[in-house]
Amino acid sequence: MIRLLPKNELQELSLKAEADGLALSDIAATCVKFDVAPQDVLNELSIAIAEGYLQGTLNYDFCDGVMNGIINAVVEVGMTNDMPQPAFSLYQAFDQGEWIRKSDPPETDPSEKYVKPIVLEIMQTLDTASSRRPYEL
Repeated sequence: MIRLLPKNELQELSLKAEADGLALSDIAATCVKFDVAPQDVLNELSIAIAEGYLQGTLNYDFCDGVMNGIINAVVEVGMTNDMPQPAFSLYQAFDQGEWIRKSDPPETDPSEKYVKPIVLEIMQTLDTASSRRPYEL
């Protein structure tokens, strides 16, 4: 995927998403300013969050908060267009870390056990599809 948004724009969006959530109206100015579609903004933001999570520069709680913060906009886009991917898949991946399963010992970190492998697989698939160097930890 070609990067369309500057890093500082992605950081601003991620902070707003985590704190207050993002609606389509919240990303409208970004779409106009950079001449990009809402699904591209949501996908690029999701990829930046996933990369930060896998690199260890963003913690799980923040990433989960951002992904929970963008889901309404993701679904809203999906109502009239294809569901934004990988934004929706990454949302679902981070959602898997929100609880400990009955079969897991109490010390289990669900983000490590469930989220990280799914996010890594999504990112590797993206890298393969875009002919980029495969994502590795």
